[in-house]
Amino acid sequence: ALFGKTLKLPRWEVDEIETPARDVLSVEILDPSGCPRYAARYMDGVTIAKSPFPMRRRLFQSGVRAINNVVDITNYVMLELGQPLHAFDATLIEGSGIVVRTAKEGESFVTLDSVERRLSRGDLLICDRARPVALAGIMGGENSEVLPTTTSVVLESAYFNPGCIRRTSRSLGLSTEASYRFERGVDPGMQVTAADRAACLMVRHAGARVYRGAIDVNHLEAGPKTVGLRASALSGVLGIGSTDPAEVRRIFEGLGCRIEDAQGGWNVSIPTHRHD
Repeated sequence: ALFGKTLKLPRWEVDEIETPARDVLSVEILDPSGCPRYAARYMDGVTIAKSPFPMRRRLFQSGVRAINNVVDITNYVMLELGQPLHAFDATLIEGSGIVVRTAKEGESFVTLDSVERRLSRGDLLICDRARPVALAGIMGGENSEVLPTTTSVVLESAYFNPGCIRRTSRSLGLSTEASYRFERGVDPGMQVTAADRAACLMVRHAGARVYRGAIDVNHLEAGPKTVGLRASALSGVLGIGSTDPAEVRRIFEGLGCRIEDAQGGWNVSIPTHRHD
């Protein structure tokens, strides 16, 4: 917006097989207030290997350690689109189902860093049909991590209540790249888009076969919001006599907003990723 440039987003298409993801995976949200939206992708035929050097270099320059192609892709898309993702080894998901629920008081869970965490009632968990497999929005579990032997993957792309993630992160003293973003609020309209982007990269860099369709359980009514802006109010806040309508339009469009003239000012349609 400052330099009058246009944001260029990456373009991609997901190469899918005919088998629907819903035939092999289910998603159930038992706490829609803590997790209003959960999208998942399923893929097999995955080969775990090093990521391409340009991806590893970009991750390193962003302060993220490269691990393997699948995990690196989730981190790459998080940095690219702002949506944290998590990959599970699908063979370690019992009952072929994801269940989002709150923890029981005193329930324990071993996170990816091999630390056993004692949870409180209200902490949000991602579970399979038998046990927890991730601390929602913060860290995955040791019992479902992607290993060198992994060949099938469940990809998580969710929206979590910022207050819920903040409370759990602080009570456990555990902060991660994912929790940092979820605590501040991610785009509630980005979940399927980010999962599709990651799936495309996994086809390209991990040989994945992506099952048709993302499973998207969505309790949100997220869409662009329209806000009226008066020219007089804008001038008053900026402390200047008048504003150039063309400059106002250019700045808003540079921020990804749609702007229409209205009586005494403008109506601005704000995209979901501009929640600030």
